Amino acid sequence: MLTFSISENLSKRGVQVVAAICTVDSVSKRRWAELEKKIGEIINSTDRENYENSNILDEYKALYPDTMKEESCPASHLLTLVKKTWKLPNINRLVDCYNLVSLQTWLSIGAHDTDYIAGNIRFNMTQWDEKYTPLGNNETVTVWKNEYVCLDEEKVLCRMDIKQCDQTKVTWDTKKCFIYVQWNNKTTLWYIQEALLQVCENIQNFCGGTYTILQQK
Repeated sequence: MLTFSISENLSKRGVQVVAAICTVDSVSKRRWAELEKKIGEIINSTDRENYENSNILDEYKALYPDTMKEESCPASHLLTLVKKTWKLPNINRLVDCYNLVSLQTWLSIGAHDTDYIAGNIRFNMTQWDEKYTPLGNNETVTVWKNEYVCLDEEKVLCRMDIKQCDQTKVTWDTKKCFIYVQWNNKTTLWYIQEALLQVCENIQNFCGGTYTILQQK
């Protein structure tokens, strides 16, 4: 079974993670009517006007190094899009399932296809020699020293909570994935555990399959 761990220096900064393994029957571009209905309900009930003053979102950004301060955390990016369009971007059914929870909770949530994960997963600070290929790119780029990352034994899976690597992205062929929710000092363990359960149940309901909650190593 895949395991994950968090370094002590990250824990001291308030970074913690809850995670699960989800097996899925189908990852499709097409949304079911039930999922569309749920998305509409969440969009209509989401506070799109005041999110820029959210302590949760501010705390995520406080963890970024000075070189990344202009970046938006994932939930902030989603909220901005929804505020403009009143729509949740349709990536694929599995990604939509966790983006929906991110929109509800303003939490950073990620997923990685386990077929392309090498060994176990760690959340740690970079040493400047890590390999990272951003989503949508073919070339490896350098990450700065002392950024926090999610990584396996070969590569960076996600740079902070901002952008994952290209190799482990969820596609229509994905059958099993590592799902995680990241907390910070403005959230509680209960809050992120509930978010993780909602993600897993969304995936089970709209993609089929099962899920297993992981214990931190």
